[in-house]
Amino acid sequence: MGIPKEDSSVRRYPLVSLCACDLLNTSTIPYAAAWYRKTNLTFTDAIGAVRLKIWLGDINQRSPPHREPHYIPVTRVKRMAQALCFAA
Repeated sequence: MGIPKEDSSVRRYPLVSLCACDLLNTSTIPYAAAWYRKTNLTFTDAIGAVRLKIWLGDINQRSPPHREPHYIPVTRVKRMAQALCFAA
């Protein structure tokens, strides 16, 4: 029997919070949709920042060896990662 979803979410909260403390600071602007203005960081911002750090750092590490590389512009990768990390 696996861990119930509620338990695994509760267990991840402190880890995400600690990682986000290293990534976010008081000058960090909260991510907000065009139609909604936020003034304070939320847990959504924290988990989005942690996902972005993990995914951008890992995106090229999973390629098989000895393959012809296909480069994606860095700006496009960042926009895609931000869209996934901060999806509403």
